[in-house]
Amino acid sequence: MLDRTRSRSHSRPRHTRRAVLAAAGAAVGSLSLAGCLEDDVDGEWVRADVPTDATLYDVVPTADGAYAVGEDGVVLARDGGDWTVRLENGVGDAGDGLRSAAVTSNGRALWVAGDSGALGLYDVVADHVADFSAPNGKTTSWTSVAAAGLAGDERLTVINSSGELLRGRRDGADVSWGDVTEPGTGSSVTDVALTPLAYGYVVDTDGGVFESRDGGVAWSRIGIDGAAVDFEAVAATDSGHVSVAGGNGVVYRYNGVAWSRTTVGEQPIAALARDRDDALAVSTSGTIYERSYDGWTELAGLRPGNELLAVALGTARTPQLVVGESGIVYERRYDDS
Repeated sequence: MLDRTRSRSHSRPRHTRRAVLAAAGAAVGSLSLAGCLEDDVDGEWVRADVPTDATLYDVVPTADGAYAVGEDGVVLARDGGDWTVRLENGVGDAGDGLRSAAVTSNGRALWVAGDSGALGLYDVVADHVADFSAPNGKTTSWTSVAAAGLAGDERLTVINSSGELLRGRRDGADVSWGDVTEPGTGSSVTDVALTPLAYGYVVDTDGGVFESRDGGVAWSRIGIDGAAVDFEAVAATDSGHVSVAGGNGVVYRYNGVAWSRTTVGEQPIAALARDRDDALAVSTSGTIYERSYDGWTELAGLRPGNELLAVALGTARTPQLVVGESGIVYERRYDDS
């Protein structure tokens, strides 16, 4: 059965903003700069000035810059090098913490999810917020949200730490929700990723990786035998470009047939982001790793004094970013930036 839920909308004053991406509808993922800087040095990771000391749990690039979400429902936006507060108290003005963020394939719609069933949409072009909290009456705390497809017709998936997964499909102002499923084996599910071609991936704390080929209806385990790793993050662009990471500084890569393992460091990997060719990972202690054609290399040890929790690849509008506790934001800057 599908439960069709209409959003609860909140109108807000428009902010002055620059033009959106030059090619309307261009996928945000296609604009990664990680592989476009071969003639430059590694760049410098600089602590950004942000208007909050709240813990920031996630960060994503969009068609309108970058957005970070966190404690008490705060949503920050980066536009033209400056960070501003877009939402102070979450999508429903209830102050529920936001644990995860995801963006549609064209970068126009930002989805956020978190505590007490908080779930919402922020249209980054129209500067409009819609509240979809407690879908299907679920007030569980969502630990991760994923989105794929064009804004207005995107597929959604949210998960909680109990291993439950809820999938949805947006049609304009409405979202149709499916039944709750449990793709894992009873272990805590930690992260979810969707691809534009209806593939989905979920990881858990028992070394499990699960794949869906039909948009999240059916799931099957695809690994990882003998991993012995508590996975924390998964990132995917299609069925042949999947990466998962977690404890012991381990990153696994899936080519659609088999898994390959790389140990990038000694500390657990807290977050991971990738496109088809390049990837970034950050450890809980603040070490940043980059994967290019030649494999993984260590970029920087930030020693932030607080735990880092999320990482984002750069785009034509935004640098590479990491965020974490106490409002920490680092940006990767180059001499000509």
